[in-house]
Amino acid sequence: MKTITFGDLSFEIRHSSKRRTVGITVERDGQLVLASPPEVPIETLERIVSDKRYWIYSKLLKKESLNPPASVKEYVSGEGFYYLGRSYCLKVVDGVQQQPSLRLYQSRFELQSPAQAQGREHFIKWYREHLQPIVEQQIAKLIKRVTTSPRSVQVRELGNRWGSCGHKGDLYFHWRVAMLPRTMIEYLAVHELVHLIEPDHSTAFWHRVERILPDYLERKQWLAENGAIYNL
Repeated sequence: MKTITFGDLSFEIRHSSKRRTVGITVERDGQLVLASPPEVPIETLERIVSDKRYWIYSKLLKKESLNPPASVKEYVSGEGFYYLGRSYCLKVVDGVQQQPSLRLYQSRFELQSPAQAQGREHFIKWYREHLQPIVEQQIAKLIKRVTTSPRSVQVRELGNRWGSCGHKGDLYFHWRVAMLPRTMIEYLAVHELVHLIEPDHSTAFWHRVERILPDYLERKQWLAENGAIYNL
């Protein structure tokens, strides 16, 4: 990961030959990303950052107020864990050899006590396995409306991003997407599918998203305001 610093602001810089303009993004955790065509000089990037400095600070302040630090999970009975927008209570149960280490059973998560020390890993594995068919089905429903299709759909760890569109046509979704309501999963699926046609967050990109989801702005705002709570 390459970083660049202008004054008191540090950015992860992402070069892409598909980009035509320079874009600045404030990620959910406050990380700053500078997306740029490869040939843009450092002086030009510095000028763009300077021009957008007030906007960047305002976004950082808003992120700080909307996304307080999430509590650390202890994987003990009584804790709540989200799946498809609903919180399910966890119960730690005595180990049973024939049962999986983690399951959603009778409206609660059950974690076998021998697996408790690796609770986070078991939840990540469970979310990945259950999200994969959900996003595949969602993408399949949208292909005709978006008029494009991905080479593959994959669930993985994406750091601070909910989703990503690879330059070869692969779509990636963070395993945490499994925690979100289905309306948000639909929004993220549309978002990444449209990136197969419009790689940048240009006016044309958002127009395409709006044609498919007229209420995309409300969904986008909801995700910005509430996304931080869907975490482990």
